[in-house]
Amino acid sequence: MKEFFSPYKKTAFVVLSLLAFGIMGMTPLKAQDYFIIEDLYYQINPDGISATLIGPVNGTEVNGELSIPETITYNDKDYTVTVIGKNSFISCSRLTGHLTIPNTIVSIGENAFLGCSGLTSLDLGTSLDTIGPAAFYGCKGFTGSLTLPNSVRYIYYAAFYGCSGFTGSLIIGNSLARIEDAAFYKCSGFTSLTIGSGVTSIGTSAFYGCSSLVGSLTIPNSVKNIEPNAFNNCRGFTGTLTLGNAMESIGGAAFINCSGFTEVVSLATVPPVFTFEDVFAGFSCSKLTVPCGCVSSYENSEWHDYFTTIVDDCSKVPEFYEQMASVYPNPTNGTLCIEAENIEAISIYNMLGEKLYETSTTGNRFEYDFSLHGSGVYLVRIQTDKGLSTKRVAVKGK
Repeated sequence: MKEFFSPYKKTAFVVLSLLAFGIMGMTPLKAQDYFIIEDLYYQINPDGISATLIGPVNGTEVNGELSIPETITYNDKDYTVTVIGKNSFISCSRLTGHLTIPNTIVSIGENAFLGCSGLTSLDLGTSLDTIGPAAFYGCKGFTGSLTLPNSVRYIYYAAFYGCSGFTGSLIIGNSLARIEDAAFYKCSGFTSLTIGSGVTSIGTSAFYGCSSLVGSLTIPNSVKNIEPNAFNNCRGFTGTLTLGNAMESIGGAAFINCSGFTEVVSLATVPPVFTFEDVFAGFSCSKLTVPCGCVSSYENSEWHDYFTTIVDDCSKVPEFYEQMASVYPNPTNGTLCIEAENIEAISIYNMLGEKLYETSTTGNRFEYDFSLHGSGVYLVRIQTDKGLSTKRVAVKGK
């Protein structure tokens, strides 16, 4: 099998480098900058009303369960604890038991709990916004399910790299826009995956080796790009793989060796392009279901290399989206009029799935001159504030 560039290996190197530089670059704590409460260092944030948890006092080994307070009192003033700082509990292997991130915490810093392999369960607070790079890297002791709350907007590379002990569901909230590279690399214990409706891209090796995931997998309509190796070696899936209607590209080996899928459905009216080889290599199913009227465009694309039987399902075409926009005259040999409420973008494709034209626009009407192209059938994608509509347009030569 062709070996692909493996950013997850690069990620591991970067994480270890960060650890080394973080340790070497530590400077003595200044009394005026830091203060101690119950063997933990804190620092007042620039806003003057909140504080960052820096970590344990120098030379103090944290044992047992860690209790992170929501508020602290220093010099007779109360401060809300909002940040767990960079490298704060790195390699604290004696931390054990349940880790609860308080609802006041908005950010968990880079390497914050890297290598804390004794922790057994994790609850993330409802105000959490950011999970930094390698924040829980190598925390192999976590068990049970993991829910990223809807408050989480950023989860950086290798955040849960190698957290193989999780044994339940992984639920990703609706505010996260991108699942970064190797975020859940070799989290082999998760049994189900729910991806939030806000995710637009899935990074390289994001779920590589999550081999216990079973059942069906639905990639939401919000997702536009799946990067290389994203689901490489996820062999446990046993149901339907559904790819959403906004999908534009899928990276090499993204689903390689996901041999358990029994059905594949692509809802994209224009076949997503493959950015490298072996996207679906090792699949046991050869049938692909596509939107109504899109069989020929998929058959004339790279998809046909993996799926020998391509059928359309016209029973699933939403009547609303068909009526939402109109195009005329159709057939045309010149200018095509496109009408819909609150048009946001227009794109034109040929039946090979090649994008010929794309523009952002506003208003309820748009005109496009098809005399620039030859005779044939084209797909017009109309994005409005209510959704996406795709129209087939026949062009006749003059």
